[in-house]
Amino acid sequence: MTTPYNRDYDPPAPALQIHLGAPGGPFATEPFAALIDTGADMTIVPKEIVLTLHAPALAKAHLHSPWGEPHPIVIYLVDIGIDGARFVGIEVAADETTDEITLGRNVLNKLPMFLDGPARVTDLLNDATVQRLRSARGR
Repeated sequence: MTTPYNRDYDPPAPALQIHLGAPGGPFATEPFAALIDTGADMTIVPKEIVLTLHAPALAKAHLHSPWGEPHPIVIYLVDIGIDGARFVGIEVAADETTDEITLGRNVLNKLPMFLDGPARVTDLLNDATVQRLRSARGR
């Protein structure tokens, strides 16, 4: 799957289309745009979206911005769909201060992907490409 970078940002930002749902439940009808942030520990979803999913809350916590300011959030459990794959029981931070979904490393580390900055696209790699690349590295 090839997805163009989100050009609403300057410079354009890598993004993917995802689906969200409560664990074991159906995904929301429409896909959501999600920014890729390799520096984020956890995936962040607007609280308004999480509440519509009726996802279970796990714990209260504090989310720290890149500048260090903490603000309270609630961690919820959701299923995330990306390119036909379903990732079950993913912890997400429900943030009421944002209207964007940010995919953090707790999801990104499950995906073989190539961020092609010059072409401004994100490619999710198929199994054959992943195996070829891994064998070229001697793994």
